[in-house]
Amino acid sequence: MRKGLEVAITQVYPNIEHRECIRHLYSNFKRHFRGDFFTSNLWAAARTYRPSEHDILLKEIFDEREAAITYLNQNHKRIWSRSKFGTISKCDYITNNISKVFNSWIGDLRCQPVLQLLDAIREKFMNLGEYEVLRSSDNRAEVKFKGRQWEVVLNERTCTCRVWQVKGLPCKHAAAFIGSIRDNNWDKHVDQYFTIEKYKEAYALDISPMPGKDEWDREG
Repeated sequence: MRKGLEVAITQVYPNIEHRECIRHLYSNFKRHFRGDFFTSNLWAAARTYRPSEHDILLKEIFDEREAAITYLNQNHKRIWSRSKFGTISKCDYITNNISKVFNSWIGDLRCQPVLQLLDAIREKFMNLGEYEVLRSSDNRAEVKFKGRQWEVVLNERTCTCRVWQVKGLPCKHAAAFIGSIRDNNWDKHVDQYFTIEKYKEAYALDISPMPGKDEWDREG
């Protein structure tokens, strides 16, 4: 809803699909139309992928309070339902929560000129979420974060948090260690049951279809 950003995006990407965050839409909507009925139907209309279901939900709102639909048509003309999303971008987010989290993460950096901003973001990514990795060998390290610490042993696939041992997938402490050594071969740190080969093997067998009950053989 930032006016300057809207103009800039329109100029740079004239054919872009402009979507609206349902959380902000609802924040405005509920000032005029309150109640569980409007909440559940409006959010359901935003979440559904099917145009027919979207129309049914809006029809229910219309039948309950015609002014609510009039308000939406007049004040929220952008795309806010998955049922109206195009199929090119392959993104079904109906809120901009991820951008809010990102803005919070970069903090005051977003006020910097673009080159300094990008370089600072690069450095933050390289810090691996502020986890401090103290290596004692190629496979062993002490990982610290906010006053706490864990021991990670890569070749044994263990961490003192025990998440790695239980789940079979590297925990966030192990991931910080692996990322710090720029190890691109993540497969060797994952339990064999999470490999692509095992996934394909697990679903390799066919599940035989069955006819309807009216076509079953009956004795006697």
